[in-house]
Amino acid sequence: MSESYEVTATALNLRSEPVVAPSSKLAMLPEGQVVLKLSAADDATWWLIETKLNSVTFRGYVKRQYLAAASSTSSANGAVGRAPEVHLTPKSAIRRDQSHGRAYPLNEAHQPRRTEISPESLIRIVDWLDVESHARYLPVPGATYCNIYAYDYCYLAGSFLPRVWWTSGALQRLASGEEVLPLYENTVTELNANSLYNWFGEHGPAFGWRRVAEPSDLQSVANRGGVAVICGKRKDLNRSGHIVAVVPETPGHQAVAADGVVRVPLQSQAGATNFRYGASKRWWLDDKFSAFGFWVRD
Repeated sequence: MSESYEVTATALNLRSEPVVAPSSKLAMLPEGQVVLKLSAADDATWWLIETKLNSVTFRGYVKRQYLAAASSTSSANGAVGRAPEVHLTPKSAIRRDQSHGRAYPLNEAHQPRRTEISPESLIRIVDWLDVESHARYLPVPGATYCNIYAYDYCYLAGSFLPRVWWTSGALQRLASGEEVLPLYENTVTELNANSLYNWFGEHGPAFGWRRVAEPSDLQSVANRGGVAVICGKRKDLNRSGHIVAVVPETPGHQAVAADGVVRVPLQSQAGATNFRYGASKRWWLDDKFSAFGFWVRD
């Protein structure tokens, strides 16, 4: 019979096999996450467990020393109630070729929108944003703009990803039924990639985002015209996390696959290096990240 335990570490690696290696990382389990023990591994310091993160079932190995018997009040992660979608309203032109106004959505004439769920509509957005050339996304000393690019991509694709989000005080007022206006650094604040990772777990499901377990799942959704992202949270929160869009494959740009299984999905990003299409490495497994997640939305 399976037994329930909860995570006692601040963050615990869930692995595909009982081996500490970058390639074995499946997900990061937060403190308090409830898991079911399925069995002990040959090395009894590891347990095979099963758990749900944002309604997605994960199965893998964890170090047993970071688990304790679950209390009767413990429960698995779940979505919270939905707060309103929020964007700042521009009072002037917000353009790709400008380096100011990054807290605001683009409002250029004839900017493309995803009017149907199709890979072609997403490719039009990627090509129009042209992340490699425009000042809005180009890195400067001490700053990169992966979150800005991901926001613009999702915004044009009609999938809410926050550039700014409600403060805790504003969320409390909204929960009580009060009308709250988005006021910069008053009722809303900017989110970086580290904060976006937290947002996905706390609020993403309420906005239609669902977590998936494998790179193949990301690429499959993108190839049929859905929106897909990878978000990583840094161990050092004073350093930038990272977020990328996973985009549809084209004849000239393909994911990296082996035996029919996607290992590295096709990505589009701003960051230290900007590229419209690339699939060079599984960056989210780098030891500098404390957690990562794969998220999709139709």
